[in-house]
Amino acid sequence: MHRRRLGAAAAAILVILGTAGAARAVCLEPSPVRVCTEYFRSEAVIQGKILSQRKFPDTPDPNNIEGWFYKFAIDKAYRGSLKGTIEIYTGNDETHFPMDVGHSYLLFVNRNAQDRIAPDSCGNSTDLAKADAVQKAIDEIAKADRNAGGGDIGGRVNLPVAGSQAMSDSGAPSIPLTAHSYVGRDYTATTDGEGRFHMHVPAGHYSLSGQSEKWDIVPYSLAYMKPGDFEIVDGGCADLQLLAQPK
Repeated sequence: MHRRRLGAAAAAILVILGTAGAARAVCLEPSPVRVCTEYFRSEAVIQGKILSQRKFPDTPDPNNIEGWFYKFAIDKAYRGSLKGTIEIYTGNDETHFPMDVGHSYLLFVNRNAQDRIAPDSCGNSTDLAKADAVQKAIDEIAKADRNAGGGDIGGRVNLPVAGSQAMSDSGAPSIPLTAHSYVGRDYTATTDGEGRFHMHVPAGHYSLSGQSEKWDIVPYSLAYMKPGDFEIVDGGCADLQLLAQPK
């Protein structure tokens, strides 16, 4: 699926516009997040078949179509209470997640600003024929949940585009990071040569911070999750995007 990284100013405008419309209008970073992150931030994770499609509004002018409603027959629910045949919505904008009648899909869904059940076009929803890796990840989540196996905190610290708060493609290496548990225990990791990090932790509530003599480690404004307060459940993950700003 095609995804674009926008400049900070343009992306911020699109996010503001998106909150007033059907859904977020730009993919947040990282994109996509891991299945173990999106799974627990979804109202439902469902598998089923598209039975029919209708345009909204029903107009012959394609430029005036707001979106599409799909009748979706649920075969299996991995998460959430949805069942039977439901309506799935996708907008005629950058949130568009196109689906074909007669095809089966594995969908991660939430209710949008109009209370419509919608998949995230930036996430792990996919045609069922291409869902092997996603299904395997869901199986691993269930296994870790049964075994109280904790979860994973991971992500990347990126360097900024010179003179701005926009994120470059370069990672910040050798940055010490600390995950602070609400029960008073800390866990640490250091970014690798590409600025990536991860640490396995018990289930619980956490915050994450970084320290550097050269950089201020700050949350990236267009990140999927914020490092100040988040929960890890057994089998779950947190995908965090940070920015190293010059001091």
